[in-house]
Amino acid sequence: MKTKVLCLFFALGLISHCLYSQVTKPEQNDTTRKRHLPPLQQKKFNTFEDALAEASELKNLVLVGKEIKEIPPDIIKFQKLEILDLSRNQISSLPPEIAKLPNLKVIKLSKNNFERFPEILKELPNLENLDFSDNNISILPDKPITLSKLKNLDLSRNKLTKFKNINLPELENLDLSGNLLEQFPEIPNPQKLHTLNLSNNKITKLGSNISNFSALRRLMISNNLIDTLGKEISNLEFLNFLKANNNKISYLHPQIANLKALVTLDLSFNFISSFPIVQGGFKVLSNLSLIGNQSEKFPVEIFNIPTLKVLNLSNSKNVSLKGISNLTNLETLKLTGCGLTELPSEICNLANLRQLDLSNNQLKTLPKELSNLKNLNFLNLNNNQFEQLPLEIFSLGNLTYLSANNNHLTTIPEDIRKLVNLKQLQLRNNKFSDTELDRIKKLLPNVAVML
Repeated sequence: MKTKVLCLFFALGLISHCLYSQVTKPEQNDTTRKRHLPPLQQKKFNTFEDALAEASELKNLVLVGKEIKEIPPDIIKFQKLEILDLSRNQISSLPPEIAKLPNLKVIKLSKNNFERFPEILKELPNLENLDFSDNNISILPDKPITLSKLKNLDLSRNKLTKFKNINLPELENLDLSGNLLEQFPEIPNPQKLHTLNLSNNKITKLGSNISNFSALRRLMISNNLIDTLGKEISNLEFLNFLKANNNKISYLHPQIANLKALVTLDLSFNFISSFPIVQGGFKVLSNLSLIGNQSEKFPVEIFNIPTLKVLNLSNSKNVSLKGISNLTNLETLKLTGCGLTELPSEICNLANLRQLDLSNNQLKTLPKELSNLKNLNFLNLNNNQFEQLPLEIFSLGNLTYLSANNNHLTTIPEDIRKLVNLKQLQLRNNKFSDTELDRIKKLLPNVAVML
């Protein structure tokens, strides 16, 4: 049971997730944060010598951050050992005795001093989870080796320029982010691979062999030098999460629309000027992010994807909202920093809209049709040019969060009491007098007012 729990933690660690929060600049490292493994032994040890007394029975040995420089030959005495966590030490090699631990399933050696990938690992028949993140590995085996049962491999934040000679027939999760890869990695037998993280490398294009990754569900290629998403990616029929932000992408092959399982697509900080639309394409695409899109022409084709529920266009150039009313299922719309001087009334036809972020624009008014957004519960008007809150807001009976920080407001009308579900009101950095500030607090005694 402990091993199953640990495997789940490891797999979650390889998956990147968090995806559509408000962003104002590209992140330099979008690798998903790893979840630290909890202490697995009942007794705490500071050295191998401390643990030797229980070596014959111990299944889990955790010696994290103990300034260990080498693993002693006595490791062979831990014959029942299944989990070995030696993260945050100063180890640079594995002793031959480690190959004599037949039950070892999990090895964590992140944040050590390895420069080579240890070939001796091929002698561990039951190894399932391996973490060598945050080392200095630049050298892989000269000849192909096979890790026959390995399911999760983390080599993130090393110095790899290539990935080859490691055969992983059972691999499900692979993290190679934060290396020096210039080409798509050579991965033999990738048929069981579910998650592949190649973010923060120097890759210029996806290899044609990516079509062999028939089981791939999550692909992260952020912060690379890719300029095209070609048709080879369209063969990934199970792909449901694609994160490709911070590249140089200006062309999307039309067949990408055939990714029938794709739910989340992040193309932020690229140069997208058009979007592939084919009959019956993007059948389940729900979350689309084009934050910081730098193209001079806005890809209005995105408004022909009726399944969209979350759309983030923040900090994009030349945003055009003509046709947005076609997105009848849209629930979240983010338009932060888009240079808007007015909001088109077409947005007010989005009957299912729940969250609307209009912060960091130059808005002074809102369309009178805003009252049509009966399901809206979140409205952000921060950093605009409002001198008064538009009366239309007070018809939004489901509004629970309203923020209008950094505007030019001098008073709040009594009508704000009509927002019977309002829980939080933010009005910092406006032009209220002290008297008005006191009045606002008294006006809304059951609302968290932040002035």
